[in-house]
Amino acid sequence: MTAETSQTLDRGLRVLKLLADTDHGLTVTELSNKLGVNRTVVYRLLATLEQHALVRRDLGGRARVGLGVLRLGRQVHPLVREAALPALRSLAEDIGATAHLTLVDGAEALAVAVVEPTWTDYHVAYRAGFRHPLDRGAAGRAILAARQQGFG
Repeated sequence: MTAETSQTLDRGLRVLKLLADTDHGLTVTELSNKLGVNRTVVYRLLATLEQHALVRRDLGGRARVGLGVLRLGRQVHPLVREAALPALRSLAEDIGATAHLTLVDGAEALAVAVVEPTWTDYHVAYRAGFRHPLDRGAAGRAILAARQQGFG
């Protein structure tokens, strides 16, 4: 049995994904071409997403991800983050290095929780919410190595 879906919602989510995948934003025409829909549809989608601060337009009229996604994003992993913080604090203090919980999100590593030691003169600055390709950085490489060994 196939679940009913909303075509409009699907298109709006696809707009957000397309915008999230670009650093330079996209024009209405570019979005129209990528979605395979009329520009009028894109204008309506953008207007709705702008009302919710999920999309913003720059001075050149290019659509970009809006600050509203931050409000949504910080609620994604709060339970996992809160559960991990005591162990991360203990680890960071014991070894004198930054400790972080990094999860896989598609082909990227996403830092969900980060704790820096309080007693060291220097440490690696790594921020929660930071993402990078899995094949770059120690966390992503550790995840890939564990997958190759059958642990994930």
